[in-house]
Amino acid sequence: MSYLCSSVTVVRRHRLLVNTEEVCVAQVRCDGHERRWGQAEEVSTPGLVLVRIGVFRRRADGVEAVLDPTTAYVQRPGEVQQVSHPAGGDLCTSMTISPEIAERLPASGQLRVTAEVDLTHRLLVARAGSGADPVELGDRSAELVAAVVAEPVPMSRTRLVEDARALLNAQPALPLTRLAAELGVSSWYLSRLFHRVTGTTVSRYRLRLRVRAALERFLEESDGPATRSGLAEIAAELGFADQAHLTRVLGAETGRTPAALRDLLGPT
Repeated sequence: MSYLCSSVTVVRRHRLLVNTEEVCVAQVRCDGHERRWGQAEEVSTPGLVLVRIGVFRRRADGVEAVLDPTTAYVQRPGEVQQVSHPAGGDLCTSMTISPEIAERLPASGQLRVTAEVDLTHRLLVARAGSGADPVELGDRSAELVAAVVAEPVPMSRTRLVEDARALLNAQPALPLTRLAAELGVSSWYLSRLFHRVTGTTVSRYRLRLRVRAALERFLEESDGPATRSGLAEIAAELGFADQAHLTRVLGAETGRTPAALRDLLGPT
């Protein structure tokens, strides 16, 4: 699997999660401090990359995309890709896929990662971290790929919306008016275009980023209840109005309570 970090960044950790005859899944962390494009690299193996946390720009054969925890992307042999980090590092799950599966996915660009697919992704990571049986991990990996394949339409893109998404990942609390001002357009125009391209509003997108960040916090709580932060503390850190707001949004996005999500993603 060829996963590219900017030439001025380093891969802090490359951890193998699943390794069977059918699939190889790795956790890859990039420590990104520079915003310029890294060195070009040719992809050698078909793969599927899902973002757990962070945001970065990827340019493949001249086509740019912004990748964050609401998206995934396909790597195809022969593509020449570069990466830049507008807001620091990222943590991704990199999966090898067969050429047959790769042919069922869009030729390039991004794929939407729904709340259900994101939870399937994080549950695979959690079970791998708990030392689950390789057969189970292989099954979960196949289920994750199948869930992404089930949504084969790539996310439509425009440069303005891509830039808006990058800014929101860097500054999740940025109000719509300031976001529009940073991009040199009216808030009304940005709001309409963002909804048309992404299928959601700026406010809902911002909440989805915060939900993914909350799920990552739950996933990182690997040493048991004693290491857990309070929900009120997590809510304040991630920009929710309060603990009740965090609970409501998590329920709306995932259909589960914070306690259920912690149990699902926590150590077994």
